[in-house]
Amino acid sequence: MNKQLKHPKIRSVKFNVVMNTILTTSTFLFPLITVPYVSRVLGPDNNGIVSWAFTFVGYFSLVALLGFNMYGTRECAKLRDDRARLSVVVQELLVILICSTTVVYIVFLVFVFVLPRTHAELPLMFIVGTSIWLSACGAEWFYRSIEQYEYITVRNILFKITSIVLLFIFVRQTNDYLAYAAVTVLGTTGSNILNILRLRSFVTFSRRYSMNIRRHFKPMFAFSVSSITSGMYGQIDMLLLGFFSSNYALGLYQLVFKIRNICTGVGGSVTSVMLPRLSYYEAQKGHEHTTRLMAKNFNFLLMLGLAIIAALIICADPLIMILGGSNYLSGNDALRIGAPLVLLGSIGSMQSQYMVASNQEKTYTYTNVAGLVIASILECLFIPLWGIKGAALGLVLTELSVYCIRTYILRDFMKQVRQYTDYGKIVFAWAVAFLCAGGAYYLIGRWNPFVQLILIALVFCVSDGGMLMLTKESFFTSMLKRKR
Repeated sequence: MNKQLKHPKIRSVKFNVVMNTILTTSTFLFPLITVPYVSRVLGPDNNGIVSWAFTFVGYFSLVALLGFNMYGTRECAKLRDDRARLSVVVQELLVILICSTTVVYIVFLVFVFVLPRTHAELPLMFIVGTSIWLSACGAEWFYRSIEQYEYITVRNILFKITSIVLLFIFVRQTNDYLAYAAVTVLGTTGSNILNILRLRSFVTFSRRYSMNIRRHFKPMFAFSVSSITSGMYGQIDMLLLGFFSSNYALGLYQLVFKIRNICTGVGGSVTSVMLPRLSYYEAQKGHEHTTRLMAKNFNFLLMLGLAIIAALIICADPLIMILGGSNYLSGNDALRIGAPLVLLGSIGSMQSQYMVASNQEKTYTYTNVAGLVIASILECLFIPLWGIKGAALGLVLTELSVYCIRTYILRDFMKQVRQYTDYGKIVFAWAVAFLCAGGAYYLIGRWNPFVQLILIALVFCVSDGGMLMLTKESFFTSMLKRKR
């Protein structure tokens, strides 16, 4: 290659987690600014239809991506030290993505004009539909494979800041939901344009390459099916609610959906950086390194997930009052019912990362297909019966079922991980802290919502941390020693 390429600096897992945590924190903080504003300006009806449009379009984006978030990350991570072979693979994968996205977008247009639900909102569907191209051709998987989390974080935050400024300028009335959709597309996927422009700094594109695109089809198939089915059952509650319920019910549930996704993203800041490192360990350093890394993350996710579940159950009302206002309080029970998804989703994601890293993508695919089938049945049964509460319950039972299936399949590996964990002490400490925080909420239930959240968080953290220290939980005490 004649062109001098950049050699990305590979940071430690801790640095990557910190960067991803900053990104996830921004994903939490920015909605704290935008969601209360948009909820009050647009109201439940317009908010609901915009959220449903993004869910509907998201299904087409999933198909267009063909599972590249995992497959592309794994394949490029294996070759990150061989720039010539890496360039060939990246070029092959981009050709596949351009072809798949073209086909998917044509199908999307057919659905938009045929379905009454989408045909009634043509301008909205076309605006949101641009995210199909931006998501599929953004090559986010490449930057994750070379562990450029610093770049990913800075780029995303800058675009989010820009979208917030535009939001306050252009979204000022109830009917400004089209402007809100455009700003959201810019904030969530607009930064992917920079990804493509920056690719030439790391890889070389050339017609002289002898490309073998067909070699990706067979291994990619499992990733495609698993990614599509996983993404489908993860959002099927919102999608089917749009067909079974009114825009008002969608408006209530979209706030619950956003709060839940923000919280799930906190755990995702850990799990999403694991695939490149797990793939590297499995290929280079051996299974013992993988086991210890997984055990540390399971410990952390259990502590974090249980804490968030407590917050969602105890503080559902103040959270909804802050982020949406009194018009959305009817969604509090759905938020409480869906709280376990935060923990189940994060741990399930870690299990999935291990399956992919250890070349068990077929098994991973089967579990996701099972999840889609279970979710479809449960949502079609529960939504007509219990509305948004049924939507939340159906997804919780689906995630629990898929977690049990994965745990059974990985039972031997999970036994190895269990040697380095302390689940009993973590759950005991959480139970004590939950009771203390619940009692505190009972006493201050009529106070200002912001004050309630702060005080409940303090009570829970002190109680939980204190119990973990008293029981000498291994992971927590080891982290304290390191800080010293």
